Amino acid sequence: MALADRLLDLARALDAPVRWLGGLLALLVLLLVLAGFAVVLLRYGWDWSQPWLRETVLALNAAIFLLGAAYALQRDEHVRVDVLSRHWSPRTRAWVELLGMLGVVLPFAIFIGVYSLDYVLHSWRIGESSSEPGGLPALWLQKSLILGMAITLGLQALARAARFGARIAAADDAEHGA
Repeated sequence: MALADRLLDLARALDAPVRWLGGLLALLVLLLVLAGFAVVLLRYGWDWSQPWLRETVLALNAAIFLLGAAYALQRDEHVRVDVLSRHWSPRTRAWVELLGMLGVVLPFAIFIGVYSLDYVLHSWRIGESSSEPGGLPALWLQKSLILGMAITLGLQALARAARFGARIAAADDAEHGA
């Protein structure tokens, strides 16, 4: 099996959990819309407001944003400046993407993971909950989303690096007649 094929197999394996997560996030977006609608309707329609419902909207938004970063990267929906790259060859673009994943995105994910670990673990140790009476009881779970973002973004950076590595390897094979 050629290197390009092995790298593509690795990319597909790393893509799978992020793809599954993307489907889950689509459901969370629906829940976010419904919860936000409920907050507004109950507050302005019946002058009734509950901290747990308002905090649910915030928690869902945090989950979608933090866990959606890897899914956006997988779907190539992230922000990118293509002023220069549109003039490059596909091979050069693949090299730039590979280096960007391994030199920028993966170190960023590791940095976030390392520097948030104590923060999240402390929240777990104390069983942190909302400081507002009637708020959500599991703030530690929300803070864990930071680590979830670091892990999923790191996995997706590796998957994309493998995919671009496969493109480079396939181009090399074609160039050398292998």
